[in-house]
Amino acid sequence: MRKIVFVIVLMMVPFVVLGQVEELKAKIAENPLDVESLKALLEIYYENYELENYGTTLKEVIMAVDEIPEAMYPLIEEGIEKLLENAYSDYAEEISEILFDLRPDKNSMLLYLKSLNSGWAMSEEAIRQSVNRLSEDQIEIYEFLHAESVDLYPVDLHLLVSRILVEDFGETDYLIPYIVGLIDDYDFSTARSLLSENSEFLSSSPMYYYLNGILDLEIGYYDDAVEWFLQGKSRDDGTEIYEALSLIEYIYIPEYVTDLFTAIVLANDEASLISNIQEFVLNYEELSWIFSWISRVPEPMKLAEILSDEETAVSYNTVNLDFEKINIGFYDAYASLRGTVSSAIYGQFLDARTYVYISEKMDGVIVEGEREARFDGCDVYSLSPNRDRLLIMDTWGESISMVDSSMDIIWTLSEEYSMVPVAWSPDGSKVVVSTGGDYFSVIDVESGQVIESIESFYDLVFLSLDETYAVDYDGEIVNLTKESLIDTDAPAFWAAYGNNNKIIYFEYPDEYSDFSYDSLHVYDLSTGEDTVIAYNVMFMDAPVPSVKIEGDFVYFTEKDALGMHRVIVMDYITNEVLFESLPSEDIIIFPDVRPE
Repeated sequence: MRKIVFVIVLMMVPFVVLGQVEELKAKIAENPLDVESLKALLEIYYENYELENYGTTLKEVIMAVDEIPEAMYPLIEEGIEKLLENAYSDYAEEISEILFDLRPDKNSMLLYLKSLNSGWAMSEEAIRQSVNRLSEDQIEIYEFLHAESVDLYPVDLHLLVSRILVEDFGETDYLIPYIVGLIDDYDFSTARSLLSENSEFLSSSPMYYYLNGILDLEIGYYDDAVEWFLQGKSRDDGTEIYEALSLIEYIYIPEYVTDLFTAIVLANDEASLISNIQEFVLNYEELSWIFSWISRVPEPMKLAEILSDEETAVSYNTVNLDFEKINIGFYDAYASLRGTVSSAIYGQFLDARTYVYISEKMDGVIVEGEREARFDGCDVYSLSPNRDRLLIMDTWGESISMVDSSMDIIWTLSEEYSMVPVAWSPDGSKVVVSTGGDYFSVIDVESGQVIESIESFYDLVFLSLDETYAVDYDGEIVNLTKESLIDTDAPAFWAAYGNNNKIIYFEYPDEYSDFSYDSLHVYDLSTGEDTVIAYNVMFMDAPVPSVKIEGDFVYFTEKDALGMHRVIVMDYITNEVLFESLPSEDIIIFPDVRPE
């Protein structure tokens, strides 16, 4: 009998709670300032994990009042925190924004920014706008935000506030988190510069050494990274090394390298080092098999060694789509392979002893050889005709920079850019860049000044020494300087100005794809003669041209009737073939010839 009564009581509980909820909702509807009823209703919703009703009730109440009474504020603050803890950041953001409007103070602002941060919607603009709404000293407000955001996830709010304190107010005490933010943004170059420039000021901090180690890890200087970490560890009380190791997630290195590096730097003595490495080997049992094969062959040549080989004459990419492999191969004049750089693309010679390419591993433009440089956070570049200037674009397409022969950036322009395709004047004094949509800017290479803006409907703009040309949507080549059409035999998809008053153009393919095939033409502006110099040329829209013009020579990839690819170096004045690679089933593309 008692069991039956107990079951009946349990069955009645939901009805009792429902009755309470309806009663409390009625009281709040009648008086939104009824704090006790609101508190009781929110407790019921939270205990029953009805978080949508929880968030909706808070939002409706705060929208119904003109000001927040003191007794209600802690309840709203607690409600926002609970919504954030349970990943209801959308509700938290809406409620905290209204709260900040009704009660604009530091605590309300913090709740609003925490909500944006939790929802991965944080921006520097949102922080600045929020701080500007308050009348208090701005440095004090930013310092308050910095202190209160230390443990937040994600770290965006904390890093952005650090950046503002350093950049706007020169508060060097916040340099370390600012530099962490730069690493998070893949701006490794600026991070390195700041660590170097402020080494005397920062050298007392363990994190100074750890950050240098992280940056060396990023470029593959693993032994140097270990040394940096050991120096930091000798100055650390044990509280910062784990935070430093967590920063490895901001860079790309293989997981097994991360694990071995961690095993090394966490060791306290020789015995623990041996133990840690043995544990690492046990976790990667396949290593012994890998090492057994690696030990049988000589080490692959480094790029510097390849460039020191006088026989190296030509480079081009090999792309195997089945295995998702892309490498740059270096070949002699007889098409024999001399060396390889893996996971790299868009390679070109800066000179006989220096090479530039884009690294898939390191997310940047890399210069190696007699001259060395890295441009982190850049995934596009274009090389001038005389190989003494580089135009680089950041990963987000928000800025372009000109790099001189000393590998120094001489100017930067901020705009929405597209570097497909870039065109240079034959003497390298001007460059044309697409600035979004169908707009093109002709830029003076030395000064960075825009000397001509072309606002019309063209696919491509290119330059001779004195005139500006374009390819329109119909494939017509237009002389913009003389406002006349060039009477080519076929529509053009891409074109460039060559020597001896000639235009080289790729015929518009019947079917456009990532890799298109059609004829390559030479049009003589003096005679009007249009000559096909190759019939099944491969073309790819890319920042580095898949068809390259240099002086009297053109470098391209041709596909034969059997579907095999060959790289061709041809004198387009005489049609003489000067180099032909071995046939390849793989795609071979982006050829370049080593300058003498």
